[in-house]
Amino acid sequence: MPSRPVVLLAGGTAYSLVVAATTPFTLAADVLTGLAVVAMAVLVIASWPLRTRTVRSRTSPGARGAHPYRPWIVLFAVFTLWELANYAHGSRAAHPTFSSITDAVNRFYLLKAALFLGWLVFGLSILRQGAGRGRFAARRSETGRHAGQRGEP
Repeated sequence: MPSRPVVLLAGGTAYSLVVAATTPFTLAADVLTGLAVVAMAVLVIASWPLRTRTVRSRTSPGARGAHPYRPWIVLFAVFTLWELANYAHGSRAAHPTFSSITDAVNRFYLLKAALFLGWLVFGLSILRQGAGRGRFAARRSETGRHAGQRGEP
């Protein structure tokens, strides 16, 4: 029997090939993309912890905890500013936006499927990181020590 990562990769690849065959902004494309988004949202709700934890800097143990979403907020702000700045210039050829770059790539079936698969893998990696922390924190609080540590408490 194939391992779980192999099954996930095969299923994600097959799904990406189906989605890549659709025309953008049609009902089929919207439904198939929406199904992936809803599936990830359900997995997040089912597997992530109910509370976030404070992330401490590894370089300075006494440092105040960093906001765990700060890198995502910065990344979102950079992408948004890039899009707005290039959109304001008016010429997509001279100042391409991310959406115009992906439009150029999406004309090719296999590249479109690869981009969609990459999007799925990226989403799954975020999901696994968040879920892994939640399980680790829960196990640690139940046992009073690090998960997997041997010996007396």
